[in-house]
Amino acid sequence: MTKPENLAVEINVTPRFEVFYALQALHSGSAEHIQKWRREMQRRLTPRIRSSLARVAPSPLLWPLLADALCDSQPAPGFTEMMADMRGMGDEVFARAVLKGVFKTPGAVEALLSKKATPAATVAHEAQTQERLLTLLGLHPFSNRSGSALVLGRLIDDPAEYRNEVVNVVVSFWATGFAETWGTLEPQLRDRARALKQEIARLGTTEFARKAGLPVTIDETKVKSIRGTTSVERSAVAGIHIIPSAFNTANLWAAYRDARGKTRFFFPLFDSTLSPDTTIAIEPSLVFSALGDTTRYAIASTIARKPMTSVELARTFGVSKPTISHHVHLLRAAGLLEETHTEDGTLLALNRRVLERASGAAAREMFSDEDPERSIKRTRKPNKSK
Repeated sequence: MTKPENLAVEINVTPRFEVFYALQALHSGSAEHIQKWRREMQRRLTPRIRSSLARVAPSPLLWPLLADALCDSQPAPGFTEMMADMRGMGDEVFARAVLKGVFKTPGAVEALLSKKATPAATVAHEAQTQERLLTLLGLHPFSNRSGSALVLGRLIDDPAEYRNEVVNVVVSFWATGFAETWGTLEPQLRDRARALKQEIARLGTTEFARKAGLPVTIDETKVKSIRGTTSVERSAVAGIHIIPSAFNTANLWAAYRDARGKTRFFFPLFDSTLSPDTTIAIEPSLVFSALGDTTRYAIASTIARKPMTSVELARTFGVSKPTISHHVHLLRAAGLLEETHTEDGTLLALNRRVLERASGAAAREMFSDEDPERSIKRTRKPNKSK
């Protein structure tokens, strides 16, 4: 019996799909676990950005299709790389990659791009087999005046202008708040990635695919979608990429075929325990006060590099246990500590997310026009004139 080809399975942490799924979730708003995040993001977005988002993707389902434009990118690009790839790709390459996610009939995309078929006729033909998808996209029943039809026209007639608008609005979304969301999610995603690696090593790829609920079966010869629309010989699989996700509630996935005829699979694996919420209460004054003492600042710097117990800290700084306990109490009250219970005691580590977000929270509070009295707080009684 021929030995099956080895599959290259990687666990990646990347915003490659996540930023587009987040944009979809922002406008569909169906998942309960992201409602706080959604409200906060909507509060941060300016009317101009909201208008641009609606123009770029009148249907939320367009966002995952726009992620397909990165089909030829590296498997796990950072955000800057993603936007550079999208901005630098050929106009027709961009349009073709997005349109292939909508129109599945062989030759349909090429006919649209060459103007041999009209959007209305193409949608009417595709609706025979994909009516639900086209309805969700706002393309069926077809109307030339609908927002989605206008986007379709821009993809065909002026993909460069549309692509630049996509890049600009996604960059604005990132800068306005999703960079902070990603900063909150990334440590959680990396922890989940480590757990997934251990699970795959223990179960093997085939059993992991079954237990994780992947939309494919993996046997000795093929990787095949459960619905039967995709079937690839193991020898023709370039790689399988598992990507932990907090936003892919629809369990979307992708398979891209490269110039060599090899297929690369991407499975953004939704996990409801991952929290994108950036609205965790932070009291900037407590954070700054806790770090204002030179000893506590030194303790924070030490445990940022290496988690330590209180006993180890007392030994390192040459102070008594009660003194360390006092400093630890103030750091804990400011939300700066992450504590892990072990057999050797409680390991103390610095909560990087709180530290990074304290400055932003302080700036928003100080520059806010909503409640000018909120920031006027005194911790001491004013001096009385003698």
